[in-house]
Amino acid sequence: MIVAAFATENALHEAAAELRRDRACRVETYGAAPPPGMVTSSIVPLLMLGGGMAGAVGGFGMQVYATTLSYPQDIGGRPAFSWPAYIPASFELAVMGAMLAGIIGYFMTVRLPRLYDPVDEAGAMHAVMTGGHVAVVRDGDIGEVMNTLTRHGALTIEEIRP
Repeated sequence: MIVAAFATENALHEAAAELRRDRACRVETYGAAPPPGMVTSSIVPLLMLGGGMAGAVGGFGMQVYATTLSYPQDIGGRPAFSWPAYIPASFELAVMGAMLAGIIGYFMTVRLPRLYDPVDEAGAMHAVMTGGHVAVVRDGDIGEVMNTLTRHGALTIEEIRP
């Protein structure tokens, strides 16, 4: 794994773009702020929608089964399928399903719980918090990667062993 620090964001992006053309290289870039104009999308809202709908349908279905099929009772002349009574519990289960799906989806998206990554030990990573720009190359031909990083003006280049 190779960690390289750059003086400017443009140099970082040019080096990363050239390294990404080689399909064997896995390149990650780190910076204090996302690049301007970067469009981010997340699957977490879609997962939350699915979790909420599953919770609501599951809760509604559970109540319908319990009151009409499993244990029907004639109480006060109300019908066996009295759907307005099911709405509060279905809503609560929808909220719970969306919340659980959101938490699990978030953890999966950011690859947590990952307690240790060797790249955190690199000296260049300390500069990221104060506005530095770092590229991490996890795979690829080491000599070719070093030449590319040097050609694009890397300030420091470190090789980290996993």
